[in-house]
Amino acid sequence: MSFAPAVERPWRDAWPLAARTDDGNAWVTGDCWLYCRRDGVRVLWIGSVHAPGATADLYACGPCVAELDHMVRVQSHGRDVLAGTETRKKAEVRNETRPKSEACEHWQTEERDGRTHCRACERQLYL
Repeated sequence: MSFAPAVERPWRDAWPLAARTDDGNAWVTGDCWLYCRRDGVRVLWIGSVHAPGATADLYACGPCVAELDHMVRVQSHGRDVLAGTETRKKAEVRNETRPKSEACEHWQTEERDGRTHCRACERQLYL
């Protein structure tokens, strides 16, 4: 079975919303293992993580699930754009146009309306 890339479908309609606290999923109170690393917050099991010699359950809070969802969407959209480009040679696609991480390291932050934002990329940060 073959699926059309998301670029051939309306982008917003092709992707379900990220999980949010108290949305009917099995949220529990615990520690967020992702970006904020807060203790005693509402978290959701999002899968298993594998390290050399060990496996653990991975839990994340709502804001960290949203951040992870954003990163996955950006990467997926980049792949779909590449898959939809028919004018490039396969070697160029393979060697030169791989999605490159243009991740901002958020070195400088500022407060706006009680929320933390990166000065460089202007994204809201969930700290």
